[in-house]
Amino acid sequence: MLTPRVKRMREKYFETIPQITAERLVLATEAYQKFAGDAVSIFRAKVVNYIMENMTTLIMDDELIVGTATNAYRGANLHPEFQSSSWYISDIDEFSSRSKDPYYISPEDKETILETLKYWEGKSMEDLSGEAMPAKIKELEKDDIICVGLENGVSGETTCDHEKILTIGLRGYMEECQKNIDSIIPQTMEEQAKVDFWKACIIQCQGLITYAHRMAEEAERMAFACTDEKRKKELLTIAENCRVVPENPPKTFQQALQAVWFVHVYFYIEVCTTACGFGRFDQYMWPFYEKDVIKEKNITREEALEMLECLYLKTCEVYEVRDNWYATAFAGYPMWQILVVGGQTPDGKDATNDLSYLCLEAADDLQIKQPVMAVRVWENTPEDLIRFGCKMIQEGQANPGFFSDDAGIKISLDKGRGCTIEEARDWTIVGCTQPAAGGGASDGSPDAGYVNMGKMIEFVLHNGVDPATGKLMGLETGDPREFKNIEEFKDALKKQILHHYDLIRTGYNLMQSIHMNRYPVIFASMVTKGCVESGKSVQHGGAKYSTAGLYVTGPANLADSIAAVEKCVFEDKDLTMDELIKACDTNFEGQERLRQLLLNKPEKYGNNQAHVDGIYKEMMHFIAENVQQWPDARGGYYAFGIDSQTMNIPHGLVTGALPDGRLAGEPFCDASSPMMGRDINGPTATVKSVASMTPADLHEGALYNLRFDPHGVQGEEGKDLIEGVIKTYFEDGGQHIQINVVDNETLKKAQEKPEDYKGLMVRVAGYMAYFTELDKSAQDVIIYRTPHLNQR
Repeated sequence: MLTPRVKRMREKYFETIPQITAERLVLATEAYQKFAGDAVSIFRAKVVNYIMENMTTLIMDDELIVGTATNAYRGANLHPEFQSSSWYISDIDEFSSRSKDPYYISPEDKETILETLKYWEGKSMEDLSGEAMPAKIKELEKDDIICVGLENGVSGETTCDHEKILTIGLRGYMEECQKNIDSIIPQTMEEQAKVDFWKACIIQCQGLITYAHRMAEEAERMAFACTDEKRKKELLTIAENCRVVPENPPKTFQQALQAVWFVHVYFYIEVCTTACGFGRFDQYMWPFYEKDVIKEKNITREEALEMLECLYLKTCEVYEVRDNWYATAFAGYPMWQILVVGGQTPDGKDATNDLSYLCLEAADDLQIKQPVMAVRVWENTPEDLIRFGCKMIQEGQANPGFFSDDAGIKISLDKGRGCTIEEARDWTIVGCTQPAAGGGASDGSPDAGYVNMGKMIEFVLHNGVDPATGKLMGLETGDPREFKNIEEFKDALKKQILHHYDLIRTGYNLMQSIHMNRYPVIFASMVTKGCVESGKSVQHGGAKYSTAGLYVTGPANLADSIAAVEKCVFEDKDLTMDELIKACDTNFEGQERLRQLLLNKPEKYGNNQAHVDGIYKEMMHFIAENVQQWPDARGGYYAFGIDSQTMNIPHGLVTGALPDGRLAGEPFCDASSPMMGRDINGPTATVKSVASMTPADLHEGALYNLRFDPHGVQGEEGKDLIEGVIKTYFEDGGQHIQINVVDNETLKKAQEKPEDYKGLMVRVAGYMAYFTELDKSAQDVIIYRTPHLNQR
């Protein structure tokens, strides 16, 4: 039950529109002009340090945990180092009115932004990537056939070494870096780069310590002016906490929460990052909780819950500004802040503790979209923990997601290349659903790129030509009318698919090399295991384990299309290849009977039918087995996974009709889920199909969305059904599952009267969003998902 304080804070959150502010832009611009000429890593550290010395210290009413990434509540920074000033300027009048992730901008900030951006014309990473990227890759991106990461964002989505931060504080990092500096007289360019990196780490630590001390001064100023004795005491405690952490190790549960938040808010000030997860929160925070709540009883469990809920509300205050295309492909202001509970300890014992339950209770109380809760499940996970998560799902919260420990351990061992079993058992999420060796040892850089599977089918059907444009964009894999069997059709698809992933590799390695030379991320690197030890940023391969994620849109459409060609063209000869191509090119105009044949006669993925499920597995494993051998530019490896975010909308929009019966322009399937509406044999059959693909062989795993109609999962029997589906999925080899419980009637009413459904939460991808904040195209995809009833 929410306390009055938390109720007020939650209401303020729902009543405040996100806004873009000018302060960081102005300070960064001043710093760029002031410190130009220093070594790159030191220069970048000084820029952030300058921002921390001068940005607004904002403490809001009721807060117990403080620190903001901007000078406004629910504010969003602009990062012109990475994102092009050209679309900032062209979109500035549309931000407040656009249907996709709108932002308010005050007239004063708008004027300041436009004036300041004059300095940044042509200077961003996005501008540089536009000049450096090969023309062929740019053309493929423009036509939404592939996309390449890092062009306007940062390399490194950080799940850091929280335990070390809480053990030694930033002062400990500074001492470690200084010791490394003192131990070497640079004799090579590489050795000098290490010294520069360590110096940069020290500078950035000083920046965050300075900010924390400034926050302490602000809290003391507010306390002096405060007439409410209770609030005065709270402000003085905040001041004390800010003078201790993050400079030094925390002494109390509240100080530990404050230290964690200071580190996380710094990530969003340093760069335009996302997916900075909280890792195994119930493990590294447990000593502070145990001391304060259980052993010494300095605070009650209820007081700890209130503090935790204050932290959760802070996570909802960070944003990344995206252009119109990215706001469509990643709809709903996602920031992917994942908090993991449960699972195993490094020595193989159950890790669940009372804080695991408290973390879920806080999410259950608040029902906000950040942080996204992740429950690790293994054979010894307490029934009560799973049941609590199922209750939240049953109530329509779309939270938590569930992860198989067995799959997470296998993936961590495979992708870690040298990872120990202890590190693998300590796995956590780096990104949105991607397991990696725990303890802050892995840099995931998850978004290397996506390939549009619908376009791969079109290229095979047209010998490399894109029918939408008439341009030769793919490989010339032969005239499909001459293919003799389905194996030749699949071989042509495999060649197209691998060719386009290889093009992404070329583009992404290029982007990585530019980031190494110009945009190393200092603080987030420092708090990732391996970087201080090696003297390298994560961009230079400094993390102990490094991977770059490659993804796919439309995998179910790919499998269903292959099955349709096999059944209707080669086996039963219902139509010729030429007739199929013409039908797809005309969007089945006047041929609805043929479309219904393609929709209904062949098997469809998602119904526990071995043949089509085998096609799906064959194609996904072909990709994984090839790309997961590829090194990236920094010495890590590519990792493959199934996760489309809302990329299935823009990729579907540019793709014509397909042999599976899908019409032109319709969205593709949702991540690893079956195509919407085609999984008709019940939830158990559906999860068995997805599990049969053995997601644990994919180093980025497979994001899986499932939806239940609330009428089918009521009461204790409903919880039994949800739990049974989750356990069946994991027993059969599944890796990740997240569940929406909401009916179409509610969703359609929310479209019509959004003001009445402000708190309606849905799972989009590896994140949650408020349904009413989504663009209609993203809302419709949620509605299209099959709402399963209580059938097994």
